Amino acid sequence: MDITPALTTFGLIALAEFGDKTQLIAIALSARYSRVHVFAGLISAFIVLTAIAVGVGEVILNFVNPHIIGFGAGLLFILFGIMTLLWDDNDEASIKNSGASSVFFTAFSMIALAELGDKTEIAVIALSARFHAPIMVFLGAVLALGLISAMGVAIGSKLSTKIALDKLRIGSGILFIVFGIMFLIGN
Repeated sequence: MDITPALTTFGLIALAEFGDKTQLIAIALSARYSRVHVFAGLISAFIVLTAIAVGVGEVILNFVNPHIIGFGAGLLFILFGIMTLLWDDNDEASIKNSGASSVFFTAFSMIALAELGDKTEIAVIALSARFHAPIMVFLGAVLALGLISAMGVAIGSKLSTKIALDKLRIGSGILFIVFGIMFLIGN
């Protein structure tokens, strides 16, 4: 069994995602919520998106206008930012222990919208076509995305013990709004 496609994909995707918006999303979310729930949402989104990219990514991208995806993602990120800025910090425990399904869905949807049609997904499509080894490309991509997500979650979790919750909330809200504006401008 040739593992070159998996290793190549792992290296390229890890380098492409290091410090990218998805890692920043992981940091921002895990600074406020359970790192287990955030990571579960992140990795689930990456698994779904990578499967789409490997299997039917080209077809989907031919039917869905990338501008519509970018516009929707931009609006959703701005909405998440506003909601984060307006969040009531009176009960820190309830914030840190928000419902698993809510945190999972937030992480999943933010990553799904941020990555759909992104350079990483396009790279996975290209690597899958190049190597004709969809399972190896899938494994390499998911492992790389999982590693980068875990690093982001660990950083965010550590930040939450060092920085006051209200400062993290404001920083996260601003970060989400900036990403939203970037999506809209890039559209």
